[in-house]
Order: sequence, then C-alpha cells, then structure tokens
Amino acid sequence: MADFIEELIRNSPQWIFHEVPDDEIEKISKRFSFSKIVSKILYLRGVRTEEDLRHYLHDDFYELYNPFQFTQMHTAMNRVKKALHEGERVFIFGDRDVDGVLSTAMLHNALKRFDGNVLSKVPEGEYGYGIEKKDIEYASQKNVKLIITVDTGISSAEEISYASSLGIDTIVIDHHVQTGVVPYAHAILNPKMEFETYPFKDLSAGGVVLKFIHALILSYTKNFNKLFVPLLPAGEILNGAKVKNGIVEEYFQFQESIHYPIDSNCTIVLDSEKMLPQFFKSWLRDQKIDQLNIICSKTYASIQEFASHFVNIFMRKQKRSADFVQSFIDLSAISTISDIMPLCGENRTIVKEGLQQILHTQNTGLSVLLSYCNLPERDIKAKDIAWSVSPIINSAGRMGEAQIAVDLFTTEDTRHANELSKVLIELNEKRKEKGEKNFSIIKPMIEDNYYKDPVIVLDTDRAEHGVTGIIASKIARKFSKPAIIIVNDGDIGIGSGRGGENFDLISLILKCEDLLLKYGGHRSAIGFTIEIDKINTFRRRINEIIQNDPALFHCQEVIEIEDVLSPDGVNFHLLNELGIFEPTGIGNPDPNFSIMKTAVINPASIGKEKNHLRFFIPSKNGTIPVIGWGLADKGLRILKEGCPVDIVFSLQDNYYRGERSIQLVLHDIRLS
Repeated sequence: MADFIEELIRNSPQWIFHEVPDDEIEKISKRFSFSKIVSKILYLRGVRTEEDLRHYLHDDFYELYNPFQFTQMHTAMNRVKKALHEGERVFIFGDRDVDGVLSTAMLHNALKRFDGNVLSKVPEGEYGYGIEKKDIEYASQKNVKLIITVDTGISSAEEISYASSLGIDTIVIDHHVQTGVVPYAHAILNPKMEFETYPFKDLSAGGVVLKFIHALILSYTKNFNKLFVPLLPAGEILNGAKVKNGIVEEYFQFQESIHYPIDSNCTIVLDSEKMLPQFFKSWLRDQKIDQLNIICSKTYASIQEFASHFVNIFMRKQKRSADFVQSFIDLSAISTISDIMPLCGENRTIVKEGLQQILHTQNTGLSVLLSYCNLPERDIKAKDIAWSVSPIINSAGRMGEAQIAVDLFTTEDTRHANELSKVLIELNEKRKEKGEKNFSIIKPMIEDNYYKDPVIVLDTDRAEHGVTGIIASKIARKFSKPAIIIVNDGDIGIGSGRGGENFDLISLILKCEDLLLKYGGHRSAIGFTIEIDKINTFRRRINEIIQNDPALFHCQEVIEIEDVLSPDGVNFHLLNELGIFEPTGIGNPDPNFSIMKTAVINPASIGKEKNHLRFFIPSKNGTIPVIGWGLADKGLRILKEGCPVDIVFSLQDNYYRGERSIQLVLHDIRLS
C-alpha cells in the first residue's frame, strides 16, 4: 500500500503558473470593466480585443460555420433528397454511447419531419463497435436503399463495400480519426478527414448531424443553389464575388467590355449608397438581371468584406430554417458535453445555445427525462448535464439496451416517454452497482501490479463488459496516467482506454494497429478488440514506446494555474464574475487557482468507499470547505505531516436547503 500511495505522489501533476504583464491586465480591465483576476484569465484564453470578447461572450447560432463548407455536403444532400422524394427507405445506424444515441435520434426525427421512410438502429449487447455485415443484411431485407451511419462508419470500409454490392448507398457521418482504408461511401461528412476543409475539427457526431440538418432545411429554401453576385465599384473597375448558399465560390474583377462574367440568372447585390459605372448600369438594364440593394451598417474596404457582410445578412434572413435547426440544438449540446469534446469554437456556441434551449425543449423524451434528473433551479451548466443527465442516457448502451435511449428521444408520446425514462433510471442504478462491483475487482489488481507502468494496461476475465470505460477513466484520474482495461471474452479481449486531455491515445494505439482486430476513438478515449494471446505484446510495446520517446507521448498530467489567491480573496463577487467563462469543460476549463502555504482543518475521507477528501481552510470570514474527488489516499498521506500545504482548485457554488455557499474543488495538493 505504501508503494502505491508513494507512486500517486511521485506521479503528481506538473503545476504551471502563468504570468501576464501588468500593463496588459490593466488594458483589459479598463477596456471591459472586469476585475484584474478575470482580465488576466481572459488574456490567457486569447481574449484581448473587443472583437475577441464579442465572439467569446456573444457568439450565437448565426455565427456558426455554414454547413455547406463541408466538402461533400452537397453530394450528401442530393442523395438524401432523392431518397426523400422517391420514398426510399433510409436506415440510420449509430453508436451506443450518448453521442451516437442522440445523433441517431436527431437525424431520425429530422428525416421524419420531411416524411422520410426511416429505420434506426444502434448496436445490441454490451460491446462491439461499428456497423457489421449482419446490419447490412438486415437493411437489405428491409429494402433499404440508403444507409446513414452516425458516430461510426469511418472504420467500416469492408462493411460499406458490402452494402454497395447489395445496391445500397452509404453516407458516413462521423467525427472519429480515420484509420486504415477510407470507406467507398457515397459521401463522408467528418471534420477530421484529410481531404476535409471544414474550419472546425472538433465537432461531436451530434454537431456534424446538426450541420447535416441545417444543410437539409436550407436545401428546401427558395434561394437554394441561387447565385448572388455582390459588386463593389472602384472607379471604372468593378470587383465582384460569386456567392451560392452563403458560400463565396470565387472573387473576380472586370471593367467595360463586350462580355461580362455575370450569369443572367443571378441576382446582383449592391450597396444602396454606392453608384455603379454608367456602362454597367446600362448593361444590367438591357439584360433584365435582378438586383438587390442592401444597407450596410458596417464599414468595409474590400469586396471580401462586402461579400462577408452580405453572407451574414443572407444567413440571418433564413429565420425559419434557423428555428428548425435550433429545435435540435439541445440534443446536439448534450452529445457534445457527453463525448467530452473541447468547449471552444463552434462547440462552445452549440453548448451555450443548447443549454438555454433545454428547459424549453421540443423533444418529448428529453422533456420527460429531465423531470427525473433533479437539475438545479438556476441556469443549467454543462457540468449539470455531465453529472445528472449524460450518465442516465449512457447507461442504456453500457447495459446493452441502447435502443431504449433512441426510442426515448424519438417518441412523441408522453406516456411512453415516461415508461422509457423509468427504465433508463433503473438501468443507471444497475450500471452504478455493476461499476462499483467491477471497480472493486480491478482497483486492487492495479494497485498490486500495474501502477508503476507509464500506461496502465490491465486484462482480466473477472470483470464485465459495459463499464470498462468508466473504470479506465477513474484509474486514469487517480494515477494521473493513461489507463486501458481489457476484458477477456473467450479468445478475444475488448479494451477501453482513457487518458488525460494532453495525451494522444489514438496516436499511441496506431503504433500497435498490427496487433488489433478493430479500433477507434479520440485523443483521450479509445476502444478496440484484440486476440488475447497478443495482449502481453501490446502492453509491452505501448510502454516501450513511452519509455523510448517520452517527449512524443507526455504522460505526466499538467495543471495550468491562472492566478494565486489568498483565502480572503475567495468570495461571491469573484465566483459570480467567473460565470462569463461558462460553459466550461475540456478546452475551456473552469479557471484554476492556487492558495499557498495554507493550514488545513479537519481532513477526512468521505464517500461510500472513503475515496474522497474533505477539509477546511481558514480565512478571515471563517472557514472554506474543500472537496477533492478521488484524492483521499494521496491527500491524507500528505496531510499526515501536519505541515502547511499548497492547493490547486476551482471555485464552485454549492446549494443546500436553498442556501448558497462556496466550496473549492481540489485538483491537487502538495507540501509547501
């Protein structure tokens, strides 16, 4: 036991303190009227100008990228619209996790609104990844002509080729890193593909489906595929742009001539205060080309800026389309939070807009489920969804009943939604029991044998499927290093791995792909299957890679500290001001602070398994409670010395019997 706790202390996260020049903090503080603490954090997060702050605080649905920026979105739209118009049966196949379930439900509901002939399915049982030949054969028997995979498919080249041989087209909607052969699909929508030029790479599958739905509704508007040509005169020269579906296709320039690069079916877009050259006004009149005059509220200096202004107006005029898409944004937000995607860029906007919509959701299943979730009566935060909603939805897949969750979010019957919600609540309780039982089996095995390895790789036939990802996550957090748990099932091992935000697990297992039967995932979460006689080789190779090239795969966790506080600086004014950073999560974390050389009062282990740490620190206003999830072993060993300590934490409000208080969420502790 001593070796195990010493390893926890030895492998503690690296603390990084950030400094910002005082004059930069002063500039932001005066410009935006924030405290110096918040001004420093804004600077560290790249928010330094009025435009930066506007985007960070006020980006809305209309600031999201145009869905037709996906390279193959037009191709996907043409195929799905053919299916809708001709009454072809469409088969949606998703993954079993929250992202997969909600993506499947979103797409199912959207196509149903267009009277689509839709079937939906997610994997049965507790393990297995991706669409299989039996699913293709099921689709063929149901006379399916189009399969759309969501949150899966990018690693299913063989299965998609099989579908093609049966006369079935496939559209792949995914967000996982593509490994192996690129599927020969009708269209692929995945921001992580090498050929993809879509600007934001970190969408969840639910985010990509939201884009698909947006493109679909836009494709039914009167201006779909209509060419607009903004023109900006510069003396006797005209600068122009060709815009279709809100996308600038090209820029051009011309002057007086016999022929002009203008399509007679287009609409010319002009600034109402700019005069065209007489030669071109006459030509336009003769050609009877439509004109649209706009009033520009912003100044601009180039055709690029004028075209951008028009595009912004064009997209904001699609109000009915926007309303349609926003009716799905709450499910997309939950999928983004649940799949632990970085809450920056488009994800931050999707989650912010989605959280505002959740309490007014139009989805019957979500509305009913939320009534069972004991959400706070204040504004809902991303962490509330992560703690109270995501595990319930996820339990369906963990317990081999993912289709129940899909059914919940696709039903329009309140009574049925109540029945399904109760089933999910029961499954979640069973999942908790199963997780605790399996964690109690796996934890001692790691503490006895594997805790010193750079990457913990444990295989066992004593544990059960369905909860290994959760257990790997707990182990990774506890030891501050990546953890992979493999459950042996006959001749095959099914593995789940979790790592910290700074560790690239998917790149690591790519170096072992010759040992794996199937695999997929993200930087911090992977799943795979492997023959059990190759597991020891897999474990040895992974740890040799780390030991031989520690710079490539940096295992030690890093905690970035944005400011040092005194206990007296912890107050409601600061906590309230920190609200501007919401929604917080990976990529946009709660600000981390440190207090140095503090005394500790009444340290104790708490929780059912006594694995959490609680203590108090003194301040002039009394004592401040501190809670450290999973930090009891390490914390109590350090506090046993009875010396002052340094702590890293984030601030959190705590509600008990209607009373609001502040508590510190401990991330690490060390002797001063």
